[in-house]
Formats: sequence, C-alpha cells, structure tokens
Amino acid sequence: MEERKILDSWKEIAGYLNRSVMTCHRWEEELGLPIHRLDGTPKARVFAYSDELDRWLAEKLHAAEAPRQERRKRTKWIWMAAGAIIVVAALAALGWRFILEKPIPAPAEVPSLAVLPFENRTGDGTWDGWKTALPDLITIDIRQSKFMDVIKTSNLFRAVGPLVEAEKFSPEDLKEVAEKAEVGYALTGSFNKSGEDIIINALLQNARTGEVMATPRSRCRTENDIFSKVDEMSKEVKIALNLKPREIRHDIDKPVARITTSSPEAFKLFSQGYRIQGKRKIDEAISPLQKAVELDPKFGLAYRVLFIVCRNASRSEDTKKYGKMAFRLADRIEERERGFFLADFYLHEQIDKKKAIQVFQRLRKGYPYDPAMTGLAEFYSDQEEWDKAIPILEKLISRYKQRPDFINNLSVCYQAMGLYDKAEKLLDDYLSTNPDLGTDMIPILLPRWSLALAQNKFDEAHSYIDRLISAFPNLPAYLGRKGYIYFMQDDFSNAEKEYQKLVEKEDTRTPMGGFGHLAEVSLSRGKIEEAKQRILRAIELAKSLKDGNSERNFHYFLAYLHRISGLLPEALKEAEQACRDSEMEGVGLVRELHLRALITLEMNRFEEFEKQVEEIKMFLDPDRFPRGSPRLMRVYYHLLGHRELQKNNLDLAIRYFWKALDLLSVLYAQEFDADHAKYFYDLAEAYRRSGSFSGAFSMYRKVVLPTVSRELSGDLYAKSYYQMGLEWERTMGNMGTPVDTRNRRLKAIECYRKFLDLWKDADPIFPEVEDAKKRLAHLEAELEIQSRPIVPSGPGLGASYLPSFRPASILTKKAPSFGVSWYPMMR
Repeated sequence: MEERKILDSWKEIAGYLNRSVMTCHRWEEELGLPIHRLDGTPKARVFAYSDELDRWLAEKLHAAEAPRQERRKRTKWIWMAAGAIIVVAALAALGWRFILEKPIPAPAEVPSLAVLPFENRTGDGTWDGWKTALPDLITIDIRQSKFMDVIKTSNLFRAVGPLVEAEKFSPEDLKEVAEKAEVGYALTGSFNKSGEDIIINALLQNARTGEVMATPRSRCRTENDIFSKVDEMSKEVKIALNLKPREIRHDIDKPVARITTSSPEAFKLFSQGYRIQGKRKIDEAISPLQKAVELDPKFGLAYRVLFIVCRNASRSEDTKKYGKMAFRLADRIEERERGFFLADFYLHEQIDKKKAIQVFQRLRKGYPYDPAMTGLAEFYSDQEEWDKAIPILEKLISRYKQRPDFINNLSVCYQAMGLYDKAEKLLDDYLSTNPDLGTDMIPILLPRWSLALAQNKFDEAHSYIDRLISAFPNLPAYLGRKGYIYFMQDDFSNAEKEYQKLVEKEDTRTPMGGFGHLAEVSLSRGKIEEAKQRILRAIELAKSLKDGNSERNFHYFLAYLHRISGLLPEALKEAEQACRDSEMEGVGLVRELHLRALITLEMNRFEEFEKQVEEIKMFLDPDRFPRGSPRLMRVYYHLLGHRELQKNNLDLAIRYFWKALDLLSVLYAQEFDADHAKYFYDLAEAYRRSGSFSGAFSMYRKVVLPTVSRELSGDLYAKSYYQMGLEWERTMGNMGTPVDTRNRRLKAIECYRKFLDLWKDADPIFPEVEDAKKRLAHLEAELEIQSRPIVPSGPGLGASYLPSFRPASILTKKAPSFGVSWYPMMR
C-alpha cells in the first residue's frame, strides 16, 4: 500500500495549495479545510494529508461550478459597464492632460543655480565626505529640471577655480561665484548633530544681493536617509525660486537614488572621482570611480563618467567597456546627462548620426542653455551647416555672456557665413567689456586676428598678434602667425625672418613647424627645390618626435611639390606614404587620398583612379563616418572634373567643377580640405582650355582674394596673376577705343609685374617666367612705360578690377562672382 504524503506545517500546506498561510487559516474556519492537530488542541502542531486536501479541493470546485456560471453572466455585464466607464474616464483624463494641461516648453529664461559645499559641524569625521558629495547629489537631482539651470560641478571648477571647495562662503565669495559662473542663486549649508540624528540645514540665497530665498531643513537618522531628503529639498528649492505649480507638476523629477545609487559609500566615491576629473586630473579619477561601480554594479552615472575619463586618458578598451555599461544602464542616468551621453555615444561609438541628432534635438527643446549643447553646434560646424550652428550658440551666449569659447565658436560661424560685421561686433564687444583677459584672450584675439587678415587690415592683425606675443612670450606659435601676416602681404622677406626665429628655437617641435612655414614661402616664390629641402628637414624632425600626424602633413606637402615638378612616381610614393603614416581614417584622410588620386590620374592609370575615387566617395558618406558630410562631396566632384579634363571632355569637366564649387559656399579651412584655391584654379583652367577666357579670368581672380588661404597653394596664387595678364592681352583690341586698349595694356603689365615680383627667383622648370618677361618687355616698349609710371595699388591688383570685399554668397552658374571667407588652419 502506498504511503500517504503528509504535510506537517502551515507553510507546507499553504505551499501545496499555492495559497498564503492566512488564506488556509480562513479556509479551515469557513470551508472545513481538513487540517489535523497532534493532540487535538488549537495550539498544537498541525499536519494534513495531501490526498485529503485533493479530495476537499475537488469537492469545493464542483460545488462552486454551478453558481459560478451564473456569476460569470452577471459579472460579464458588470465588466462591460465598468469598461465603458474606464474608457470615458481615460478620455476625460487625456483631454485634461492635452487640452487643459499641455506640455510646457522650456521658458525663455530660467533661474540659474550653483550648489556649493556644505560645512560639517557634527564633530564626526565620517560625515566629511558629504561636504562635497551632498552638493553633487543635489546638483544631479535638480539638473533633471527643464525649468532650472544648475551648473555642473566640473563647469564650476573651470569657471571659478578652487573657491568652489571652500569650507565657508562669505557674501563676497558668493558674488564672485555668481559673476564667474554666471548664476543668479547659490545653495550651501551645514550638517549638525541632534542626539542620534543629523540635521541638514541648507541656505538658498540670491548670490548677487545676499537675499535669503529659503532655508530647507532635513533630519537624517542614517546616511541612507540622505537620498529621500534630497528629493524633498529639491522641491523646496523650486518653490523658493518661483517655479509655478504647473511647471513643478510637469517637470522631470525621478527619485535621486534611482538616477544615481542607493549606496551612500558608492556615491561618495563617485563624487570624489567626479571632482578629481573636473580638475583635469584624469588618471587619478579612475580608481574611486571604479570602486563606486564595484559597490553598485548598476550605477549608470558612474559608468558614464568612467567612459569620459577613460576616453580622455586614451584607454581605448576601458572606454569601450564602460561605454557599453553606461549605454545598458542609461535609464539610471538623469535625463539631461543621459541625453548628452547618448548623443555622444551615437556620434562617436555607434556612428549613427541620425540617432545622435534626434537626441540632440530633444535636448535642445528641454535644455537649450546647457553648455553641452555646443556638441550639436560643433557637429553642424563640422558639416559646414553654419546657419544651424549659429542659433544654438546665440542662445548659449544669451545665458553665458562671458564664455570666451562660445564667443570664439560663434565668431567663426559668422565669418564662415560672411557675416563679418557681426563677427567684428561680437569680438570687439567682448574685448571692450573684458580688458584684462589673461589666458581668455587666446580664443578671442585669434579669431579677431583672422578677421582683420580677411579684411586686409594688416596693421590691426599685427596689433592683435603682438598682444598675444607680449602676454605669452614662451608660446612660439604666435611668432608663426606674425610671419603669416607678412606672408599674406607678399612680404616674403619679413615672413622668412619670423619663421627663421622658429627654426632657431632650442626645442625640436618648434623648428619642425618653422621649416614647414619656410617651405610655404618657397612654394609661393616658385623655389620648389628649396621647398623640398625644407620639408625634408621637417620630416626628419617629425620622425625624431614620433609625431605621425605632422609627418603625414609633410609627406603630403612633399608629394604636392613633386607633382608640380613633374616627378609623378616620386609624388605618388610620397602621397602613399602620407596615407600610411596617418593615424586617422575615413574622412580624416580625404586630403591625402584626393592628392593620390590626382597623381594616379595624371599617370594615366584610369582603372586604379576610379577605384580610389569610389573609396573617397564612401568616406564622405555622413551615415558611415562621423565627419562625413554632403558638402564634402565637392572633393568627389572635383576629381570627376579632373577625369574629364584629362580626357578633354571640357564641357563635362566644367559641369563637375561647378558642382564642386556649388558645395563651397564658404571657405573654412578644415584640415582635410584646406587648399581651396584649387577649386577656383582648376575651373579656370577648364574654361581657358575651352576658349572661354572671360570665365577663366573670373575664376583666376578668386584665387588671389585675400580671404583664400594659400599656405599650400602659393604656386596657384602666382600663376593666376600670369593667366590674368594673358587675358588682359587677349582682350586689348576688343573694346574698340584707344583708351580702353591702353587701360588693358596697363592692367596686363601690372599682372605680369606682380607675377614676376612673386617668382623672380623661381626655378627654371616653369616656362611662364620667361614668357612673362618677354610679354612685359613688349608691352612696356609699346607704351613707353618708362615715361608713364604706373601707380601701384598695393599687394594685389588695382581696386578698379579686383572684386570688392563682401560677404559670402552661394556660388551658382548664374551668379559666378562671390566673396569667400577664410579662417586660418591652426597648428
């Protein structure tokens, strides 16, 4: 006989019936559940037989089946009625939510707050960590808000300095914090002991006037209570700063423990590491942050900071690891920080620009004043979509009026759009209100210097760079920029003197740059062999420094010099070396790949050229590479134009060159596409070969504009004057009057003189030099030029026939004349 199964406790009985112990007690009393007791008394130990329970359960279910059917019919109608009521209620709620309570957009202005350290008055050193950890926790909690702007601790360090970690804050200290951090309010306070409890006394003040706005107070029994008390304190701060009830109701306000950690020790370690990285001590920050995530493996914000710190420390494997962890735990990061992390992650790790822009756009609606919005502005600038970057930066500057980096970025965008008056006013207003800039003068004076150069205001340019040299005499880069002013004035003698100062410096890196600049001068003078020797010296120094990026640039330059010398195999070798030496990939290599393709085409290796062109086209795809841009397709069309030019399909070549120029609405010198003179010169050559000399002449004029950088295209600059001289000669008899003919002779003479002045010492490989000498002598003899001197009109052509300086406009076939802006490549 099979042994009966015995259940010998209420717990086992309840488990067998899949009910709670309380339910089993009730069933025994009300329904006669078969329970046995060892001695028959109510307090005795209970037991039950499983087979009895099975029979009891079956009987009860059978007995309940009939009335249950009836009940089902009744409840069906009850549920249908209830469902209708719920639907009506839901529709009413939605109507109230979306009609009466529409989502509130971010207001035009929001109160700004800095949360400063608290004072530990408990006498207990174990609370010292909360002096800075508590402000960080409050900052993180309130930064969720769309209706307040709370400055991050790291930004406080950069704006104010060591003062932000003072033990106490006087009214003067708060004013200094408010002025430097550009905030209106400050929150600080202290810890005090009351019996076994800790009392947190906070003080919210108008930082500029000292007016007390609120004094939130909380009582904590243990450190674990701090998280819920911070949630309460944040609401009090919002109320004190006059946020409307509707704004508070619609605001984002998750519990701070949810968006950080519930572990006090983990948060204190996080705060320690976060503040260390805010002071730019990157390597020291990693250890406490790692300990924080060991204590709480779901601490998403700590992983997010580790991701940034490891990337800045060039620890690629850790960057990937912590980035993936932060991405997985992104819902545990506060709203604003999560958004900026995801935008960064999509842009640089997953290479998904569409998702990155979508995240940025959502952030822009909720947090338009956050300094991290510069990430979106920089993205648009990289894409050369200056008109989209400008409103973002203007919004930031309306909030942060004293941030020189924002001023710099916006001035660059204005210049790139040809809005020179706006750029000048922006920079000059900042200089007038901040006469003692210190190191902040660098991001202001450099764009002001470039703006003066673009406007041919050379004296102004010298004054700005002299100011930088005076303030930073040990930074030789400014000597190079002083030399560049002379270079743009075609004063090669003084340019070489300044560049020679770089070569004579005792360190290795500065002379390397000096030789590069001297080679640029040699190129502009047509002294190609001299330029090669100077570049070879620069390559040697770059190798000794193991500076792969500089070595790549110099190999590129040497490849170009070999190409214009007609040494195509040597040129191709150097171009390939430039590609191999590069630590960059994708669009960062476009300049080198572009030159390599041109050399391959000139060697008539058409099949190889086509493969190289398709490779470049792939790199320009914005969906595949972070810096890819539809505007960079100009590189692709430029190469197709050269292909048709090589095949003598001139009309098609001109169309392709125009397609490239259509994408060149501005001239902002990107490292991967800085030699913009080539776009004008090559189209001019196609026009000239097709017999359209007027079209050629209009493009040659573009090459010599002061807004076009010619560091690596000085030969095109000089040759353009020669070609314009030929054009004036060709049209001397077309106007029909002796006066017109004479004027055109004079202009041709001036062009040839300018060309020969630039290339009077050029290498003999250029036949243009001897031809220009013969033509000039013939024209001067015809006019007896010695008795009728020509009045020079400065370093360029006469104002009567050079295009006037004006803002940039989009280049089209119907409107082929336009001005361009230039911003020098920083080295």
